[in-house]
Amino acid sequence: MRSCTVLGLSVTLLCASEALAQRLSQQDTIAATHLSAAEVQQIIAALEPSAYDIPDSWTSELRAKRVDLGQNPGLVLQGTSFLCGATGNCQLFILRNVNGTWISLFGDEQTPLAESFQLASHRTHGIRDLTIVTNLGAESADRETYQFDGRVYRRRRK
Repeated sequence: MRSCTVLGLSVTLLCASEALAQRLSQQDTIAATHLSAAEVQQIIAALEPSAYDIPDSWTSELRAKRVDLGQNPGLVLQGTSFLCGATGNCQLFILRNVNGTWISLFGDEQTPLAESFQLASHRTHGIRDLTIVTNLGAESADRETYQFDGRVYRRRRK
């Protein structure tokens, strides 16, 4: 009986943590963020060094959503098809706005592939920690947490 209770609680906690993970929807377009044309160009220039390929149209390829990163306003962008792998994971870009300039929180490093993401309430150097969920196959997923080191996101050491 006790093992059933523990198992039930574990399943409930796993489902709850997965429910907190966010996915960008079809309504999360660049146009819906109300960015200026100059900001969109600045964002694309910030993404290009860390993208593993260059789509024909960035605005068609990306979903986008404004987020609160803590210390700065932020933007989450994710590929929809061209910047995606075979298991449904797509490149995830996180940018912060510093004095009117959009800066990638992954720097020029290739950004991770993710099925979903979660911005935690915990902050490191003023920026919310990021957890990504990567689909590894039929019934397997991996979670990685990133923390801001004062310049970019780095994988948290386990």
